[in-house]
Amino acid sequence: MPSSWSPSLRFELQFTGENINLWGEKLNAVLGHADYAVAGWLTKPLTGATALSTANAGDDEARAAMIKFTGGAGPFTVTLPPVSKAYLVWNACAGPVTLTTGAGGAVTIDAGDIVWTATDGGVVKTPGYGGASIKDWVSGVAWSYNAGALPAQAGNAGKFVKTDGTTASWQPVAAADLSDYATAVKGLALAFAVAL
Repeated sequence: MPSSWSPSLRFELQFTGENINLWGEKLNAVLGHADYAVAGWLTKPLTGATALSTANAGDDEARAAMIKFTGGAGPFTVTLPPVSKAYLVWNACAGPVTLTTGAGGAVTIDAGDIVWTATDGGVVKTPGYGGASIKDWVSGVAWSYNAGALPAQAGNAGKFVKTDGTTASWQPVAAADLSDYATAVKGLALAFAVAL
């Protein structure tokens, strides 16, 4: 029986007794590909819609653990292979990059953002809450009062955003705001730990 290929990372799976006197070379190739899949870095220049390359037992782009996309303003669409895989993606382009498998949901990464993405072979997602990415959740929930944006920054040095439950605005720090500081910091640390 001839060699076969692992479904997600395309490693060569040798049949028993196959490749006499070559198994060490083939094993080293698989270990090199495994290293790239766990800690490998790919810089991929974009000029238009593209698909990450795949190759059974050979070097390929889609096996990388981390990808940095570079290029102009786009927008760009990158097609991932339809297999399960997680990526750390840095969009160093001047415009948005959309990741898709060509089926199911896609993820659009804004210029300058670094995000985790995962695909089950169909849908591409980022970690988040209630079906939304963390960035979209914060924009839609935490800053919903102001269309996802902080109140104006000019003239507000040294202040913090405070809400009365209806309206948020920049306020100077008052002693009353710090009365439960130690408890609040513990709560925030826990919330951030859970979010990350």
